[in-house]
Amino acid sequence: MSSAPTKRHLPLMLGYKKSKAVIRGKDKKVTLNLTSMIDMFTILVVFLLKSYSAEGQIVTVSDALTLPESRAEQKIELNLEIIVTNDAIVVDGEPIVFVDESIMREGNPIPILVDRLSDHLEYTRQMRGITDTEEMKVNIQGDVATQAILLQRVMSSCAQAGYATQNLTVIKVEGGDEE
Repeated sequence: MSSAPTKRHLPLMLGYKKSKAVIRGKDKKVTLNLTSMIDMFTILVVFLLKSYSAEGQIVTVSDALTLPESRAEQKIELNLEIIVTNDAIVVDGEPIVFVDESIMREGNPIPILVDRLSDHLEYTRQMRGITDTEEMKVNIQGDVATQAILLQRVMSSCAQAGYATQNLTVIKVEGGDEE
């Protein structure tokens, strides 16, 4: 008289190195649904292409600024940022000079600004070994209400510190009135 197999003898009856799950699904056919996979990969490819080709604003404009408008075609590059408002001159996010009447009257370059820019250029030289012309550029963001003499003094300070190229950041206006 034979009895039902005990759990202890069950692995010997199922086969060598086969799990219960394999044995249970032996008669089922597993198919791979390629349509949904192709749809998912298409969405991923479109998303990646869209994110790599998107051209957006690469400059962060301070809330305290209203940039002048222009029809300039040249795109801006990432360089050292100098923000000029009627209250302060900010270099790379750090306020360097607070604008007052003495700043507007005295000399052409602003000595504190020249020192800060020279330090930044020297730091860049030390970190990279040499500096090329691409690293000797600055972007100046000036408010539309900023006096021209203040912008001129900032640009003079940049030139004295060794930044040969100064770019003024503007908002591009599409089309515009032809006069």
